[in-house]
Amino acid sequence: MNVARSSLRLLPLTVAVLVAPVSHAGGLMLWEIGTPTLGTAGAGWAATPEDAATAFTNPAGTVWRNQTQVRVAAQALYGDVGFTDDGQSNVSGNDGGNPIRWFPTAGAFAAGKITENIGWGMAMAGNFGLGLDYHDDWKGRRFVQNVDLIGMSLLPSLSWQVNDCLSVGIGLNAMSTYFSFQSAPRAGLIDEDAYLRYKDLDTGFGGNFGIIYRPVSGTTIGLSYTSEVDLEFKDRLKLRDFGPLFDRVVGQLDQTRTTIDMTVPQTVTASLQQELQPGTTLYANLAWQDWSEFAGVSLALDNPNQTSVFVNRGYRDTGHFALGLRQEFKRGFLQDWYLSTGIAYDSGMSDEVTMTADTVTNKAWQFGLGAGTELCPGLQLDFAYNLGWLGDVDIDQTGRPPFSPRLEGTYKDTALHFFGGSIQFGF
Repeated sequence: MNVARSSLRLLPLTVAVLVAPVSHAGGLMLWEIGTPTLGTAGAGWAATPEDAATAFTNPAGTVWRNQTQVRVAAQALYGDVGFTDDGQSNVSGNDGGNPIRWFPTAGAFAAGKITENIGWGMAMAGNFGLGLDYHDDWKGRRFVQNVDLIGMSLLPSLSWQVNDCLSVGIGLNAMSTYFSFQSAPRAGLIDEDAYLRYKDLDTGFGGNFGIIYRPVSGTTIGLSYTSEVDLEFKDRLKLRDFGPLFDRVVGQLDQTRTTIDMTVPQTVTASLQQELQPGTTLYANLAWQDWSEFAGVSLALDNPNQTSVFVNRGYRDTGHFALGLRQEFKRGFLQDWYLSTGIAYDSGMSDEVTMTADTVTNKAWQFGLGAGTELCPGLQLDFAYNLGWLGDVDIDQTGRPPFSPRLEGTYKDTALHFFGGSIQFGF
């Protein structure tokens, strides 16, 4: 019984530690939303006011147009993520398969003018989180079997054109986020699988702020800031199959109302759009994301002792740099088309010491290719491909006594493939 009490006392820690799914560079914030910046590896993110997606990337850009514009985007992600055991894992099972595979997303963006100097924007898209779904009987099931953290934002905004060179914008970020987590802790003193389940949906609010500056013709500088968003998930912790030795303790925790607090990090992005010559445009990004704030997770159990736990997962802030190029063609085989390309680098928020099987992330390179054309006056078609290359991601995760499960190995040649397309029209 002492062993049982000791083990079940760790359940709050188990849930608190495993709350942030994704496999991506840097952190959980994606640069890929299916719009033309997919082809430039995110370069120019906050400095493309001519794109209706500026309602999402920089609200200050919505006033820079002569008509109302709407862009609809679709994107499919294929994740090539696979764990390879290096021989030190101490739980039997398989390697978990590919926990991402295909993941579809979509977005809609609109921008227009209310008066000559006042613009409006509306965007609905998601670039926070993803999901991992391992085989139920894989070697890391003591830590996680499947986990989802998927955010979708609705962003209304207003912008003001101060003069011919400068505009500012402000927007509301209403983010609805679904969180789901399941694992198979060890059941008692025999090597059997128990069941732990938690899920909820919450909406948090933040702000988006932006500046667009055009000092001379052909040069656009953009600066955007997104504030943090606080989320509070509440669900009844579901436990079962822990065996008769644990019946009394599990009975005290099963169906206990559990609250998990987490913070979506603030971000700052500076971007450049520079016309090098007629038809040739350079794009650039510098960005910072506050993942050290996301590392802290609070969990509270609504039991007689009002048990609460705070866990800091030890993440660090991340940086991002991107360069992109777009070439328009006025003659030849590609007449009236443009081609774009880009390269980006994202630093990692974790390393082997802080890596966990529910948050497979790493420093990474991104490579983009894109193309587009005007199908008819006012109707623009764009499509692109982006490769996110994480390479080999090492993990050595160890659980707490008395059972001390260990998952040790490498996610080899980890890559994410993004396929996207969008249509923009004006009226």
